[in-house]
Amino acid sequence: MSKNVFVSSKRSILRFIKLWLGLKETPYWFHQSLTLGRQIEDFKVAKPILNKLFDALEVEMAKQYDMAAVYIMGHQENGRVHFHVVFLVYGSPSETPEQLGVILRREVWKRWLSLNQGLNRTGNLLKIQTKLNGLWYLLTNHLTVGQTAKEKGKPNWFGLRNKRLIQANSNPITEKALKAEFNRFFPVIKATVTKKPKGVSYDRHRLAGLRDYVEAHGRYDWEDFKRMETDRKGKVSDADFISFLNGWTSSASDGNAL
Repeated sequence: MSKNVFVSSKRSILRFIKLWLGLKETPYWFHQSLTLGRQIEDFKVAKPILNKLFDALEVEMAKQYDMAAVYIMGHQENGRVHFHVVFLVYGSPSETPEQLGVILRREVWKRWLSLNQGLNRTGNLLKIQTKLNGLWYLLTNHLTVGQTAKEKGKPNWFGLRNKRLIQANSNPITEKALKAEFNRFFPVIKATVTKKPKGVSYDRHRLAGLRDYVEAHGRYDWEDFKRMETDRKGKVSDADFISFLNGWTSSASDGNAL
């Protein structure tokens, strides 16, 4: 598993999906990756820097726009914390999404650079995003499910800014819709067990269906997907992967097992 994939509990990821699904549509969705100017690996140390950015943006831009943000915190390959921020603008701005994107891109980077002196612009430029694609990007590229729980006193891996505006622009989500969305993004998890199953959960027919699903959605190469799920560097045969999914090997007790 890549070092920049954050391991979180199923319960925590469900909370994030519920938050995201509840957000009302707006054409003003903007995604921004933000790296830090120095080596910080602790969320508790890094989060105040992000809050300073939000504070600075609200001094001017929040006077004119109904702005909120949803963000996740993760780690780069070198262990340094970085952020993925989705800025949401509600109401009826005078600018088009493209025009407002130009303004926001300039204002975000100017303020972020003042908090991270000497930082090269190596992160992604702020881009217009969509609700569906945004959830796909955040979940499939940066999260995997494990048994981890939030440590006491430590900040959560995701959060939001301007909670009242988000609540005012959110819809209730049913448990059925929530579970369906989780299973769509993490199809293996619902079949993974920590104890030896009474019967066979996966055979070659079911595995072929899983492969078709993975490849059709364009998330991973099949071989990469098997390595990521089993946390192995070498080739994983289909037979070994079936054993892993059915909980029959020691791999079933790794960080991807529930």
